[in-house]
Amino acid sequence: MPRILAMVAWLCCALALPAGPARAGEPALWQVHGTRNSVYLFGSVHLLKPGEFRFHEALERAYADAEAIYLEIDMDDLDPLELASATAARAVDPEGRGLDELMGPDAATARERAAAAGIDLGLLGQMEPWFAGLAVVTIALAREGYTAADGVEQRVQERAVTDGKEILGFETIDDQLAALDGLELPLQREFLLKSLEDASQPAEALGKFLDAWREGDDGALARELADEFDAAPALYRSLMIDRNRRWAAQIEDLLDDGQDYLVVVGTLHLVGPDGLPAMLEARGYKPVRR
Repeated sequence: MPRILAMVAWLCCALALPAGPARAGEPALWQVHGTRNSVYLFGSVHLLKPGEFRFHEALERAYADAEAIYLEIDMDDLDPLELASATAARAVDPEGRGLDELMGPDAATARERAAAAGIDLGLLGQMEPWFAGLAVVTIALAREGYTAADGVEQRVQERAVTDGKEILGFETIDDQLAALDGLELPLQREFLLKSLEDASQPAEALGKFLDAWREGDDGALARELADEFDAAPALYRSLMIDRNRRWAAQIEDLLDDGQDYLVVVGTLHLVGPDGLPAMLEARGYKPVRR
């Protein structure tokens, strides 16, 4: 379940690609030219082990060129109290139903998978399924040494703060929580069950995805994305397509600006026909792989 494993930043089939050949050996970086500026798109992994991320040569040039950095959310201005308040407001069912009741006929399967993963699902008994899914993945990845502190966004943010670059965000923390909290209950159940399945073997579930990211293998990432969401089109629409459309519109506004930007978002937002490069190409721009 690579997408679920890769997306948990804020809780601490080859498909056609647009212009530009894939560049092997380094994570994906795209450049989009505006009238007077450039917007660079870099594909991130939100949680990594210490030392797994470095600024490769093309990313160094893009970072140096950019006056401002765009992340999925502006973590530099994220208030811990705001995070706690937003999470509490959305993670608990407003009708007071517990996790077992919300899981319905899938409750027994969830408990079995949790036991196999060595996770006490009872500790999440008052949470909604989507939140429980994120929590179990966070636990599983932490056991393997993956942390947000070593993820791409955190490293980029720390350097930008040191260098005095402006840090901005496409979404608020509540926007990100709402994308999952707004899922229909059957999709939330599926989300938790898949998360529990991966939690029992996180290294295996994440390995191929990380290898493809490190090598900049867009085709392999696109296949991972397609395989992941093939049976869950509504989940794909909510988590990927809808958000990419909003971000593409915001990036188009940036392309009418006078300064350059480095955009850092989850790497699966950059691949396939619904990825940001493809959406920007459909709007008349020519993204180039660097």
